[in-house]
Amino acid sequence: MTSHIFGVGLGLFVILTLWISAGLIFLISLRIEKRIGAIALAVAAIITIILVSVPRASQHPVSQENKPYDHFFIWRMILLILLVASSVIGFIGYIKFELMDIARPQRVRNWVL
Repeated sequence: MTSHIFGVGLGLFVILTLWISAGLIFLISLRIEKRIGAIALAVAAIITIILVSVPRASQHPVSQENKPYDHFFIWRMILLILLVASSVIGFIGYIKFELMDIARPQRVRNWVL
């Protein structure tokens, strides 16, 4: 038997921790001007897709007369929509703050050798 907190299991907290850490890495990479933020978001997206697509093991034997119904389908779809939206927002932020940065030339005032 698995333990639930407010009706959700451990997997949601794993995915939440993954995306919070990816978001923090993205924000830190914006401040230190390194280009690892997009990589962190891409890795988080890939891990999330893998975790969501892996089937869950059933804890009760499935009877032949009852059709299985996934009670968490709506919550999974909401999570997927939120993750896609946060990925798009992160990608737009990466393009806006990193790739579109204007590098203005500076005048050389004197030659120092």
